Amino acid sequence: MPDQFSQIPPVAMPEFIPSELPQQRFHLGEWVRWFQVPNGDFGRVIGVIYTQQASCIATGLHYLVLLDERSPSREIYICDFAFEEDIKPLDNSFLERLQGNHV
Repeated sequence: MPDQFSQIPPVAMPEFIPSELPQQRFHLGEWVRWFQVPNGDFGRVIGVIYTQQASCIATGLHYLVLLDERSPSREIYICDFAFEEDIKPLDNSFLERLQGNHV
């Protein structure tokens, strides 16, 4: 059995930490969907992190989304990180359909 800690990428503090973080566009518990891909995943925001090119390409806020059980990728993974520019709130008609299916 491989050592789990050896699989975790190293963590490093950025050289520059901004005095103010960007304003969050999405909030915990908010329903969102990926809109730039066909059949995009959807779910609820359960976390927010700020990155500065240490572990990803883009600096800024990234949202941890718990995928809904009916989301296309849910069979593969239950959570995914989203760049703020790649997601948007679910529209009311989509939410109503989900609620009709006992979300």
